[in-house]
Amino acid sequence: MEFLLVLRYLLMLAVFTSLGAPIAALVFREFPRRGAAFSLPTALIPFAIVVFWIGQLTFGLHTILIGIVVLIAGAFIAHRLGGQPKWDSVAVMYGVFIVGFSILVVVRAASPSITPAGGEQFLHFGLVKSLERAPGLPPEDFWYAGEPLKYYYGGQLQVTSFSMLTGTKLRYGFNLGIATFYGVMFVVAYGLTGAIVENRGYSHRFGGALGTFFVAVGGGTTTATRLLTPYLPDGVADVVSPAAFGFVATRFNNGALSRTIAELATPSEWSWWYTRYVVPGTLQEVPLYSFVKGDLHGQTLSTGYVLFAGAVAYAYYTAPKNARRRRATILFGGLGAIGGVFGFMNTWALPTVGGLTVLTVGAAEAHPATLLPERYADRLHIDIGNTDTRPGWLIAELWRLLLAGVGAVIVLLISITIASPFLLFGDVPTNNGIGIFPPRSPLGPFLVIYAGLFALFAAYGITRGWPIIEGTNRRSLTLGILALLVTMVGTVVWLDFAVLAVTGPLLLGGWLLVRSGRGDFALILLIAGAGLLLSFELVYARLPQIGNPRWNTSLKVAVQGWTLGAAGGGAAAAILVTRSWDRLSDFRVPNSALAGDGTLTSWRVALASSATIALVTMVVLASLAFPVMALNQEVARDAVEGDYDPTLDGRADLEQRRPAQATAIDWLDDRPGTPTIVEAPGPSYQWTSPASTFTGLPSVIGWDHQEEYRSPEAYTRRVTAVDEIYTGEWTDAAQYLDRYEVQYVYVGPNERERYGDELRSFDRSVFTVAFENEAVTIYAVEETQLLNPSMEDSKQLRAFLSKNP
Repeated sequence: MEFLLVLRYLLMLAVFTSLGAPIAALVFREFPRRGAAFSLPTALIPFAIVVFWIGQLTFGLHTILIGIVVLIAGAFIAHRLGGQPKWDSVAVMYGVFIVGFSILVVVRAASPSITPAGGEQFLHFGLVKSLERAPGLPPEDFWYAGEPLKYYYGGQLQVTSFSMLTGTKLRYGFNLGIATFYGVMFVVAYGLTGAIVENRGYSHRFGGALGTFFVAVGGGTTTATRLLTPYLPDGVADVVSPAAFGFVATRFNNGALSRTIAELATPSEWSWWYTRYVVPGTLQEVPLYSFVKGDLHGQTLSTGYVLFAGAVAYAYYTAPKNARRRRATILFGGLGAIGGVFGFMNTWALPTVGGLTVLTVGAAEAHPATLLPERYADRLHIDIGNTDTRPGWLIAELWRLLLAGVGAVIVLLISITIASPFLLFGDVPTNNGIGIFPPRSPLGPFLVIYAGLFALFAAYGITRGWPIIEGTNRRSLTLGILALLVTMVGTVVWLDFAVLAVTGPLLLGGWLLVRSGRGDFALILLIAGAGLLLSFELVYARLPQIGNPRWNTSLKVAVQGWTLGAAGGGAAAAILVTRSWDRLSDFRVPNSALAGDGTLTSWRVALASSATIALVTMVVLASLAFPVMALNQEVARDAVEGDYDPTLDGRADLEQRRPAQATAIDWLDDRPGTPTIVEAPGPSYQWTSPASTFTGLPSVIGWDHQEEYRSPEAYTRRVTAVDEIYTGEWTDAAQYLDRYEVQYVYVGPNERERYGDELRSFDRSVFTVAFENEAVTIYAVEETQLLNPSMEDSKQLRAFLSKNP
């Protein structure tokens, strides 16, 4: 294990935390610990924006240092404005960050290699390497030479910046970057849920611990359901089995359900990889899954920032009504800045910022109109809700939401402006717009994943609303319950929308509780999470080259839904357990209990409290199954067998299994600047395009992701060009070498396997052997010779031109 590198990273992140602490203390001044838990992301967000913007002009270590200088200036100004951190709390919260950071260091150290199988580590490592080489942003596309990158790169930009700042090679910085963002999510979850719970009068530590568990560690109820299926009664198992295993059986085992159950319900055969394949036609991950997978995907790295957006929204929610400017600054400056980072880091999270804005501004005690100066606010503050009529109340509530929506539009416009070099003036991947009403999720598989989360939502909602329920006339209550049941059944039968039948009442009931004053920010987070999980039942991004309509949308959105919902669920669970435990502690059986003198109510309280604690315990245990099994598979088995040899070297597999190729790639990696190379194309998710991946040098064409980013025609044209370079008539090859300004031709095992006997001879004056070993030969192209063909080549050139005028 490279412990010195780990310590170097932790020292750098401690500096970021220290610089962010005064700003966090200013923004989160109503929070119990003045926002100590949010010090690190408070620093990272403006740092990322400064590096991104200056990088459009010039990028390098100097750009990153300018970002640090701006951050120092911001910390100084915040301190002068009253940002006085509680440094002991900052230190404790940094300790929480270290815990999360260390968990992922241990996991990645067990399997650190950057591999193409099953994920997109090749894509993301090539990205960070190309960023490291880039003189400006965006970098040249390492899989599509001559054109700027057509992919959001904010997460990779931050990982690269951390490595450059610490002088760490990216072969290690790749894995340390993953651990950094997991640690950010870990500490933000602790701080946000802890603050919500403490503001309700309960333990910050207990709330923070449960919130962190559900967000960063817990894995839904999928694993527990699958492992328990063989022990269920036959009638129950017949219902559960298709829901829990059907999609895996269809996708991987030709529909063999029994075989799939035998594999995934057996602990020794179980694999964490299959836990995202539950709802047909979707990919639904929880954060720990995404981080264990080890990509630098935007939806993975941005989970901590999504939760940080929730924390900033909570700062707005708790700010005094009369602090108009501060509320406006938090809303438009804070959420606007986070949304701006999402714009070039994970564009899929931009709508989430808008949704959080609507929920928070609409639910806060301060009317949305009060964000404006008083003379304008009075005109917009239509207080019809002061009347006792239901239509008046409804109109007032709809007006609040409309104004909150206007606020969300402003936040999104600010975000888009911050990310405009990418979103408006850059190269955004092509898409076909938004589609509506995709294939819907069956209720069974949906509940296999989210039963625990929605059970917490329902339990918390009932607890918060119980005084209202008790105060309602029994006849009215009965009629209301019947109407709800009829509506739910109708939604299932007539609309074939079972997920809406479950989530709809919870969303509506939760919002009514919030607006009645019975709810809190835990409910808002639960509403946000459930709303995101419902969203891709209604709309989806229509992406080219992806036939399954919800495939990418569910992957990018579901993890955000879990992140926000689990934070609310963790806070709710802590409040439910603490409140129930207190009630049980106060419970005493009266001596006259047998006399029937009204002790039934006490018994009801005791039974309800016991049931609540049991429910939360079951949800925790069910969620615990995934991390226990996943960490056992990734780390514990090797440790027990003595095979755990931890390292953070992402090139370990390359150097152990392909040492000769590693030496050739090292030689290429040492070339200054960004010379264009050519290597053989091949299938994605296999060992193809290794030279461009591990060096970041632009290659004529790489993985077929470019079909989606550019077009199938553009991808095919370049594949044809590369094939001609390696096998075609020399005049054709020379034209393509010149067109793409190729400086090095890579000939290794992939090229020999793809072209076989058709591979051309490079015994020409145009080529000189720049590097050679037993596996790889790299030819340097003498560009001046390309346009000076021999007599024989001139004949071929004339023939080529006559056919292609």
